[in-house]
Amino acid sequence: MVLAISNALAIDIGLIGVFFVLFPAIVTVLLIIAGAGVYVEKQQNDAYLEEHRIPGSDR
Repeated sequence: MVLAISNALAIDIGLIGVFFVLFPAIVTVLLIIAGAGVYVEKQQNDAYLEEHRIPGSDR
């Protein structure tokens, strides 16, 4: 195994790590957080509507 790699290869490996590993991981975490926020807000909206429903209405 070659221990010394060229500077260009080191930069390429670093960029691959950033753009194909780090950024997608960050985006995935942000999407999960946003999804959890949507879920919690829907639960709050449903609870509010249940508490403040108009008598005689379907909802």
